[in-house]
Amino acid sequence: MNEKPLFSIIIPVYNSQKTIKRTLLSVLNQTFSNYEIVVVNDGSTDSTLNVLEEFSRYSQVTVINQRNAGVSAARNSGLQQASGEYVLFLDADDWVDDDFLMIFKQNLEAWPTESIDLMVGNLNDGRVGKVSRAGFFSNEDIPYVLGELEMSDNIGYLHNKCYRRQILSELNLRFIEGISMSEDLLFNLKFFSCISNFLVTQGTPYHYEDVAGSLSKQKVHYSELKVRKQFLTTLYDSIVEKYQGSNLDYLLKGISKRVLALDMQIVTAMYHSSFSPADIAQEINEIKRGKYSKGIFILLNKNEKLKYMIMNLNTITAYYFLYALYRMRAF
Repeated sequence: MNEKPLFSIIIPVYNSQKTIKRTLLSVLNQTFSNYEIVVVNDGSTDSTLNVLEEFSRYSQVTVINQRNAGVSAARNSGLQQASGEYVLFLDADDWVDDDFLMIFKQNLEAWPTESIDLMVGNLNDGRVGKVSRAGFFSNEDIPYVLGELEMSDNIGYLHNKCYRRQILSELNLRFIEGISMSEDLLFNLKFFSCISNFLVTQGTPYHYEDVAGSLSKQKVHYSELKVRKQFLTTLYDSIVEKYQGSNLDYLLKGISKRVLALDMQIVTAMYHSSFSPADIAQEINEIKRGKYSKGIFILLNKNEKLKYMIMNLNTITAYYFLYALYRMRAF
């Protein structure tokens, strides 16, 4: 391909021999043709590499092979190789409709006078809620829409977003390696803290495969949760500081919801890590003293509401109630 691609699609792959063919065929069937695919084989031990060799004959496809280092390292390798004006990320067990890229291209054309930093599509996915607003947002409009992305959980996903590569390069923005969850959210929060505008579209024809045993369904260790909270609070603070002159109420409520849920996850992880009752009681007291937004309780899911009610009991009572749930394998 002589023409510089408009889009670079990065696909990290690990032991995906059963699904990667469908993923790649869905991308190669796009109605918009100016794109490249960067596939990073992250040390697969099955027949994934054989499948990828079949697709390496396509001019749009570049295959990178590396030792197994995790999905974040694989995406970072893809970012090093990407040359498109915009970057998108796919997973090796998902697929897209043939107008996936055309929709992003048409949205760029709809705002010809703007230099769009990011495009966000509403995910048609049961895991997330809908964002009520669509259009181009900048300056004082950003905090409320960020609040909607946070409340709906759209903010944590890569797959409905299209990133301007120049910004990624100038910031040297990469995925944090060595953590197993929330790397997508941390990447997005850093990007949102540095951009001046973004575009929300009505939909994204992206299909997510709910794989049993995926990282999102696995328990996370206490130490990693604490590291995650440190990164999250730092990034949230930078976003709040950037927009401190705007109405932040809705965004702050979304941040409170996520931080409270994480705080409760940290407490319950302590039971799995065999912390002393005194240490767990101290963490429970931190939650009881936490400054969370008013009305946050109704935003929690059923499991989180139960934990929150328990943790607001007498600390010793809360400890033993949670211990009983732990022994029952309720978390």
